[in-house]
Order: sequence, then structure tokens, then C-alpha cells
Amino acid sequence: MMKILLPVLVVMSILFSGCSFERSVRKDVQLEGENIGGMKESEILKKLDRYEQKIFDPPKDARLNEKWEVIESEHVGKKLNTKLTLQEIINSPEGKRVNIIVEELRPGITAEHLKSNIIEIGSFTTPLLDRQEARINNIELASEKINYKVLAPGEEFSFNGVVGKRTVSKGYEEAPIIIRAEDGYKKGFGVGGGICQLASTIYSCAVKSGLEITEHHMHSKDVGYIPRGQDAAVSYGTVDLKFKNSRSFPVMIRVWRDSKNLTVKMFENRNNI
Repeated sequence: MMKILLPVLVVMSILFSGCSFERSVRKDVQLEGENIGGMKESEILKKLDRYEQKIFDPPKDARLNEKWEVIESEHVGKKLNTKLTLQEIINSPEGKRVNIIVEELRPGITAEHLKSNIIEIGSFTTPLLDRQEARINNIELASEKINYKVLAPGEEFSFNGVVGKRTVSKGYEEAPIIIRAEDGYKKGFGVGGGICQLASTIYSCAVKSGLEITEHHMHSKDVGYIPRGQDAAVSYGTVDLKFKNSRSFPVMIRVWRDSKNLTVKMFENRNNI
């Protein structure tokens, strides 16, 4: 008798081992207020998929604009944790109320991260000793061309190239300049006078920032607003101020003017985005 039963038990064991038994939810289990008692696991997964489509909200990284200002903060997204929710449902005793499990999706780049990776690398200020309206106007016009200028690694900055020719048609006015005369150099007037102070402030800031100076000319005499040797003369078509971004990241030039001073700062953007 044992010899007959043994093969039958072996066959039954093999048959049952190949079967897949789908789990079911216990009686009167509630999911978000809905009775899902007795539902099969596959049915629950379809229901959870519909919840996921309603819940899913992708994360968004913070963004900078061309002025390196944060124009959009990060957004924390969310998604349904299907695995944990299904496990909670299947393991729930009769009559239990279950809520779906939602998890946060953290963005990769936050506004704080972006701002913390924009580093000031140099700053220089010169006093506005001569505040004639025409001179200030010329400095303002040239500053507008240079402010927010970004240099990629290896890119060269040219003062004359960025500012362009200083002409009356562009709004520049006559203001004091240093001119060459038969008896030496003396003060005179020229269209665009005063912008050498901007060039000098930029030059000194570039030196403090560790940038590679590729062209630099001093004035023929002291200019007063900056120590001798730290000044930079510029004249369209003849002498220029040039330097190269010899650093590993982009560099931005910023210019500020108040009633007494002209300030230039340089910032490095170390965000690899």
C-alpha cells in the first residue's frame, strides 16, 4: 500500500509547487474609505496604479537666469509608494482602515545650492573724486555694457570690444581726459571722458581675482582715484584693457555706483549645470 501512495504524493507535491496562489485582501479592509475586502492582489495593483496617476508630481530643480539670479526655486515632488501600500493592505486584519503611502521626490538642485556655489573672487572700489554730470553719465553708459558680462573659462575680455566706440550718437558726452600736448600731458576734454576710472577699477579687480592680464596700459600721469600702476588707460582704436578668464569656471563682472564710489566685483559660478 505504501508503495502505491508514495508516487501519488510526489506527483501532487510537484503539481502544487508549480501553482501561483494570488493573495487576497481580508474582509472589510478599507482603502481611503473604500471597502476593498476580498479583492485580489492584481486588482489592488490596478487600483493603486490609478491612484499613482493622480498623485504623481515630478520634482523640479531650482534655476538661474543669465544674471545668475534664482528665477525658480526647487519644487519637491511626490509619488505613491506602491510596494509599501500593497504590503500594508495585504497584511491588514479584517476591518482595518488603510491609507495610501506617499513619499517625497527631492529635487537634485536647490536654490540654496545654486547661490552657495556663486563665489565672490575679487572686489575693488575707487572714489568718484570728479562727479561732473557728463563724466558720471559716461561711466554709467560704459557700465551698462559691462555689468553682468560673463566670461567662459579661457575667454578673453576686451574693454573696447565690449563697450565699443564712445560717440555722441550713443549718448556719450565731453568730460575731462588726459591729452598729449607739445609740452607734455595735461587735462583736456573728450567724448567719453571718465570711463578710464571704470577700466582702472575693473583692472584692479581682475588682478585681485587672479585673472590673466593680456593687455594693460597706464596713464601718462597720476589720475588721483587710484594708486599709480593700478590704473588702466583705454582709448578706442589705440589702447585697450584685456584679460583672460584663466579659472576653471565662468566668471561674471558686476559694477555698482553710488554717490561717492565705483565698485567692481567678480563672481565665479561653480555650479556644474
